[in-house]
Amino acid sequence: LEGLNLETRALYTNLFGEYIFRPTADWTVTSGLRGAYFSDGSFVRIEPRLSVERRLSDQLYAQVGTGRYHQFLTLVTNEAFSGLDVWLSAAENVRPSYGDQVVAGLKFTPNAGIRVEWEAYYRTMRDLFSLNPFLPDVAGLAYEDLFHVGEGYATGSEVFIQGWIGPFSGFVGYTFGLTKRRFPTINENAYYPPKYDRTHDLNVTGTARITKKWEFTSVFSYATGQAYTRPASRYRLGNSPFEAEDTDVLVSPFNGARLPAYHRLDIGFTRRGKLFGAESELQLQVINAYNRRNIWFYFYDFQQDGSITRDVVPQIPVPVPNISYTLRF
Repeated sequence: LEGLNLETRALYTNLFGEYIFRPTADWTVTSGLRGAYFSDGSFVRIEPRLSVERRLSDQLYAQVGTGRYHQFLTLVTNEAFSGLDVWLSAAENVRPSYGDQVVAGLKFTPNAGIRVEWEAYYRTMRDLFSLNPFLPDVAGLAYEDLFHVGEGYATGSEVFIQGWIGPFSGFVGYTFGLTKRRFPTINENAYYPPKYDRTHDLNVTGTARITKKWEFTSVFSYATGQAYTRPASRYRLGNSPFEAEDTDVLVSPFNGARLPAYHRLDIGFTRRGKLFGAESELQLQVINAYNRRNIWFYFYDFQQDGSITRDVVPQIPVPVPNISYTLRF
């Protein structure tokens, strides 16, 4: 986007009203209406919401809900490297995205020491506006000509379990999700997973109180590898062996490959006390405790013989110690 100024200023305001109706002690119906205004394009959008909760017993609740949601921003991300991600906004002739979502779930509290929540969802995505990656040159283009427009959907299920047993506490959160998008200019309008799609996402946190002052904490994370587009081969075109040649790269289907699964363990000790009347907290942590070499991105180098070599850029290649000391006055 060299030579293109994407800086913009816009006013975003919203107003929300809610009404809660309880026809009986076991039923709760919540209706809502949100109005949103985005000044760049003078967009006015209305978003209705509705949820119903049913108490099945003192320990078990069921919920269903639906609503419409609008998105006035879109993420522009490098498919290989996420450090330069930026956001662009809707504008005149660039309509905001919107989607309708349906959610159903259960909340179960069998006793005072455990809580279980389950939720399933489905969401549509319409008028997705995204920077067109196939523009040969953006110089002189109007803002609306930078984008292509598509659609998508997301569906999945989430489970959250939280518990407290004596000095031990923690939670487990797991999500199975599928997110797909499609644009006329990509993969012949076939659905593909966007960069931040994660089929499996698991987080486990545990805390153990060792003494009145010392506490041990561990955090484990696991996620399906990030989708990316893998270079497959390279070809050259030229009129003769003595003339300069043009080079292009053939790639696999857009986001048709994935990085290896991401997982990491962080552990730490915390000591709480007092110093000169102020509350103090000492934290000793080790990030990436078992030295997992998660891949940040692949770097490809194109050789003169037509071959492609691949180098790995890791996120945190070694365990990283961390020490912090906090005083609260």
